[in-house]
Amino acid sequence: MAKRAGAAQDGVNVTREVLAIVEGNQGLRGSEVLAQLKEKFPNATFNNNSVQVAFANARRKLGLTRVLARRPRKKTLLSRRPKPAAALPVTVVTTDASPGIAAVAVLQSARDLLKAADGNVATARQALDLVASLQMD
Repeated sequence: MAKRAGAAQDGVNVTREVLAIVEGNQGLRGSEVLAQLKEKFPNATFNNNSVQVAFANARRKLGLTRVLARRPRKKTLLSRRPKPAAALPVTVVTTDASPGIAAVAVLQSARDLLKAADGNVATARQALDLVASLQMD
């Protein structure tokens, strides 16, 4: 937003003056720019903070400083993982011929059941209870 004509203090537009000084000598520091402004306009009063902001903006406008992009904030509250539900007790059924293969098959079946239940252990347990009630001998 541009400054209004009457907004310049003591008839001095600090932003324009600082930009002109920085364009003339790009190696100046902020305090040196303030000293040059005071030499050029001895009757004017300058706010040090305003001059420093104008100096930083002028350097940015001229491409003398690199502007770092802001890092995205972490959304810790939204990205929390739900706590895992209590694990079902695993009963491994083995045969005498190949105990390792049978155990792997049981674990794969349990994994497939949990996938079908969307990872919800309570739903998987209800499904197993239902199957157990249907297989009454």
